[in-house]
Amino acid sequence: MSAENKKLLGFWDLMSISLGQIIGTGVVVLTGISISMTGYGAPWAFILALLIVAMPTICIAALGSAVPSTGGNYTYVRDMLGARTSFLYLSLLIAGQVILASFAIGFAEYAEALFPDINLTMTAAIIMVLCYLANLMGIKTAARFQSIMVLVLVGSLVFYILSGFAHIEDYSHYGDMSKVLPNGFGGFFAAAFLLRLSLIGSEFVSEFGGEMENPGKLIPLVMGLSLLLVVVLYICIAIVATGVLPLEQVIGENLAATAKVVFSPAVYYAFIGGGIMVSLVTSLNAIFAWCTRGLYMATEDGWLPSKLATKNRFGTPYIYLTLFFIVGITPILTGLSLEYVAILGNAVGAIFGLFPVFALYNLASRKPEAYANAPFKLPLWATKVFPLASVVIYGYGIYSSWDFIGNTGWLMLAGYAILICGYIYFRAPHVPACQK
Repeated sequence: MSAENKKLLGFWDLMSISLGQIIGTGVVVLTGISISMTGYGAPWAFILALLIVAMPTICIAALGSAVPSTGGNYTYVRDMLGARTSFLYLSLLIAGQVILASFAIGFAEYAEALFPDINLTMTAAIIMVLCYLANLMGIKTAARFQSIMVLVLVGSLVFYILSGFAHIEDYSHYGDMSKVLPNGFGGFFAAAFLLRLSLIGSEFVSEFGGEMENPGKLIPLVMGLSLLLVVVLYICIAIVATGVLPLEQVIGENLAATAKVVFSPAVYYAFIGGGIMVSLVTSLNAIFAWCTRGLYMATEDGWLPSKLATKNRFGTPYIYLTLFFIVGITPILTGLSLEYVAILGNAVGAIFGLFPVFALYNLASRKPEAYANAPFKLPLWATKVFPLASVVIYGYGIYSSWDFIGNTGWLMLAGYAILICGYIYFRAPHVPACQK
């Protein structure tokens, strides 16, 4: 395909890509947890979550516009912050995939709403194993149908909203600060920081900076508009989730609690089984489908032995896939709650997510020509201030999760990071990129 033909992506193409990346099953897993943190403040927390996500997203948009063919966040970090930092970033990304367990546990909890006698741990473990085996054998059909399932999920959620609003009689709770901030601003911010997981994904369109009609205008427009549309959808979901039943009946509960009230039995089963549960499986499977790519790039850079990237007869790098499977199933087998897994995965995700954001800090100095010619270019001062501001925002979010995760969790993460730094120290002399 010629370069001219590649520059055909227009506004609606990019909106479809962005919405498909943002809208997922995070909202059906995280909304109930956010209600336990901030009660009737959950709808407002989605607005704060948008503000939390906005600045890091702008940073990624600027990087994607300047160097659109880099191949992902790993290479942003490698090229702007150094090869050693890129491997630390990748290692933290692996640890952050404990979030895989949240999809499986979420599936099990929704399954329990339909079949109350099932074993949650066994159900979650079985789903994790099935998705692992499917990808191990190269069967990625569910991932290929991810876009279809997004449409099914969106349709289900819109129907949930329209049906739910008819059952809400009192909206005064959402203006009562004592009910919006029952655990103070700290609890409210912690909920918003967790909900950012349901809003990430729009930055993916920056990867198409070299294949769109007018990237300088389209990248920020599509990112901003798609985020606003999704936030409106999520706010409505949160209002239904908190407004249909008394709050004490929905704290910590998923959407099944209110769905049982607003839907007839047949529609309820279709909503849970055909909309939410299937979408959770496809989301889990989709992560398995892409998660090994960073390790593959690290292997090519010399950080890992090439034997670890060996593929089985189905073309799957089975050792790397097994590593992610172990990371994902461990929280399930150790009995960690959905809330703990989600908050831990979100905190680790925020830590490694700051690496590519901070890569923007060095864009102008490391790649001055790319920065100067970028269709979407931030002022030089913004390339310094925005990453630093993102560190402050995410830093406060991580701090707000500190007590909940506990010292043991943080000490284990710190020990893991120290081990990785030790490996980097001894391996770096054998990595060509470290010798430049």
